[in-house]
Amino acid sequence: MNAESESGPRRGAGAALERLTAALDQVVCRACVGLFAAILVTMILQVAFRYLLNAPLVWTEELARYLYIWACFLGAPIALRRGNHIAITLAVERLPPRGVRLVALATQAAAIFFLLHLAIQGTRLALRSHSLMAITVPIPWSVIYLAAPVSAVLMILETIQAAWTSLAGLGRGA
Repeated sequence: MNAESESGPRRGAGAALERLTAALDQVVCRACVGLFAAILVTMILQVAFRYLLNAPLVWTEELARYLYIWACFLGAPIALRRGNHIAITLAVERLPPRGVRLVALATQAAAIFFLLHLAIQGTRLALRSHSLMAITVPIPWSVIYLAAPVSAVLMILETIQAAWTSLAGLGRGA
């Protein structure tokens, strides 16, 4: 078997993973836009009822906070995909391309380990808190806590896709 035929399935799986993460990215982006629109409407209601009608709504601040939590956690995989998280690249920039890919793989492996732990512990927390209700909004705390594991799973997929790309580059000798 030659090297070209061996890279075919990897390329196909990598392309499928890329399509999946791109599709999820679009869904998550739209969800974030919807969440921020809901936050805006909620805050407008809060101000209008408090200052114009002199009848404050007790649930608006809590709802806005929970929407913001979800927006932040869903924004993390978007930032990861676009490379917008903070990174210190001083040492890595001085490495040859193969060294950069090796450091990227090591970083991605550490990230997957951390994100897997976050997904597991976040799911456990959500399951344990399902019977607890939020104070003014009639939703269980598990709905709020699920933001962390959902975000972690999305970031794991993004990280696996990035690692796949790094491995493909190492295989080509880049």
